Amino acid sequence: MRKILLSVTVLSALAGGTAYAAPVVAAGDVISSATSAYPQGDADARQIVYRTRDAQGAPIDVSGMVLVPRGSGDKTPPLVGWAPGTHGIGDDCAPSRQLAAGNDYEASAINALLSRGFAVAVTDYQGLGTPGDHTYVNGRAQGQAVLDAIRAAQSLLGEGPVAIMGYSQGGQSASWAAELQPTYAPAVDLRGVSIGAAAGDLKRIAAFVDGKAGFGFGLAAAVGLKAAYPELPTNFFTPEGQALFEDMRDDCTLGIATKYGFKTWAGITTSDPFVLPSWSSRLDEQLPGLRQPAAPVRLYHSTLDDVIPHDVGTGLRVRLCATGASVDWQSYSSPTHIGTFYWANSDSVNWVADRFAGLPARDNCE
Repeated sequence: MRKILLSVTVLSALAGGTAYAAPVVAAGDVISSATSAYPQGDADARQIVYRTRDAQGAPIDVSGMVLVPRGSGDKTPPLVGWAPGTHGIGDDCAPSRQLAAGNDYEASAINALLSRGFAVAVTDYQGLGTPGDHTYVNGRAQGQAVLDAIRAAQSLLGEGPVAIMGYSQGGQSASWAAELQPTYAPAVDLRGVSIGAAAGDLKRIAAFVDGKAGFGFGLAAAVGLKAAYPELPTNFFTPEGQALFEDMRDDCTLGIATKYGFKTWAGITTSDPFVLPSWSSRLDEQLPGLRQPAAPVRLYHSTLDDVIPHDVGTGLRVRLCATGASVDWQSYSSPTHIGTFYWANSDSVNWVADRFAGLPARDNCE
């Protein structure tokens, strides 16, 4: 088990004058842990801060929550790494804070896992609830945060079989986690990864939401990538665009959905940012599906998604299949992006349960 580090010092000098190096804090180590409320479900909850890495590989601390079904006793339950969907940009939006306050929109989906006897490790990602801005849709940082939340939870609960689930931003995170796991966290016994409506092709999504109700989520991606890569220019924004860009930095999902809808890129910029080499390359870097996951994948998307177009999902399927991955693809016809999150969750929970039971996953890559 990894050590739980309640404080970190560089050197500790003893009475004899000999200096000793303090324990090295590794990715996945728990920095702090405290009991938490969880009013939306029947689970023992702990809010944690743990070590992970940003997109450049620098160590950072991220918060999260570990949920264990009541009545689990001393046994180590199977663990699901929950990759949250969009919660917003500001610290108050952090999933662990929303779960503790009893107003998280993903709680019912998490409870479906808890009711099956699975523990759940929820990451807040970089900059949500911890210092710095949230690096929204930065694939590598998010994937690493998911994997390290799993390792942090195992330091509290013990090691056992693991699955990962995520939708939307969480789908992108889950895909990156699956692809990074063989090299970044090879000791994690990953049995399967459920990926829904992944925010994969950011350029395609930006074009799709242009002038539509979901435009704010495209602008949020710009805010998140600027947080991850401060050198990216923003002088292409009009004064209105710059004001919107700054205003969004403390907004949660509802604000992003309601305050910025139906804007257009042409209306808030003086030139096309997507052709700038700096922005174009950073957007391309977030594309999942370029590395082979070791674990089987469930991948799904609705043809009626109104935020992330269905072809983003089919594109991810093609790329993952090309790597040799085992992909169980399912296309839904359920209305809206958020509607499919709830509609498909029971299928995802059942699929994860089958992986924990050792049943073979369907592979319909063709």
